[in-house]
Amino acid sequence: MTTDEGIRTALKLFGFMTGDKQESRLMNLLNVILKLQTDPPIPLTFAQIYDQFMKENPESKLTKAWVHRVLKSLVDSQLVRVESPTAHRKKYIADVNTVMSGLEQIKSSQIEDLETQSSEVEKKLTELRTLDCGNLAQQFVKNITGTQQKISSRIVRGVEDLHRVLRFNILDVAKKGDTIRATVLWLGPFVDQDSISRTMRFIEAAQRGAEVRYMISSDVFRLEEVTDKSFNMKEAMGAMQHIIELRKSGIKFDVRIYDGPKTYNQVSINKDNMALIIAENPVTATWITRDFNPDLIDNAVKAFDRDWKRAKSLLDISPKDLQSFGAKPGGLISKITNPNREEQPD
Repeated sequence: MTTDEGIRTALKLFGFMTGDKQESRLMNLLNVILKLQTDPPIPLTFAQIYDQFMKENPESKLTKAWVHRVLKSLVDSQLVRVESPTAHRKKYIADVNTVMSGLEQIKSSQIEDLETQSSEVEKKLTELRTLDCGNLAQQFVKNITGTQQKISSRIVRGVEDLHRVLRFNILDVAKKGDTIRATVLWLGPFVDQDSISRTMRFIEAAQRGAEVRYMISSDVFRLEEVTDKSFNMKEAMGAMQHIIELRKSGIKFDVRIYDGPKTYNQVSINKDNMALIIAENPVTATWITRDFNPDLIDNAVKAFDRDWKRAKSLLDISPKDLQSFGAKPGGLISKITNPNREEQPD
């Protein structure tokens, strides 16, 4: 990048040289004043500035009143300084010091404006990300027609969107007598800084009286390779301790390890609705209601219940079981499943 290109790029950041007529006038008039100025600078009268401006822009039809307004804008932005503000006939100075002062003021103003815009954009992004389009569509149609219509099926992409659909349609509405079945066959996409908070939504459903059956593939033991950046060990151990306490109090929440052929990767409530996860990267799921495909839901629930009986509860798992699954002694999974165990000295 040449020096001239660098200056143009920088000035664009300050809002200059964008093609706007007013901004072009500002730069043109500032150029005129700087060229007229000597070193050290000598204050210039308005007449000197106006005459030189018209000399350099002979085709311009700008009036003195207009040039006065442009000059005032330069003064307000501190790019030009008035030598004697209280004098009847004002004189003006522009040099490297006034330009620096003006640019500093414009820079501060631009940063403030951009930070405000950034905050507003981030707020809108957050609002958009938290919207569930299915729920919104139902409310929209109900407001117009007066009737509540059910969504029979939809495609959901991404972990956050999937969890949002689960919250609105399963986790937040589950009550006593409901059964939530969740199969996690692919761990990779779901292991991040929000893993525990998503799991807590299932726990909250159980606390309201629903029975939650959370079945995880034996691939969970690959978590030994997960770094601290993507998995919060302290939160995981705290959640495990919480699950143990829930079980003691009779809350129906169980996590089981399944070591067998992978079948339906799904989250369902009773035999009513189901999210069938069909791709891992990126996470893609199909939301299905019983009205849309009852056979698929029945088959998925039947397969889940069969595998659930053969799976081993994480709450009852022994060190020998852990070893048979391939977990490292004293590794990540061992620590999570034994939150009260003290570290043994080497």
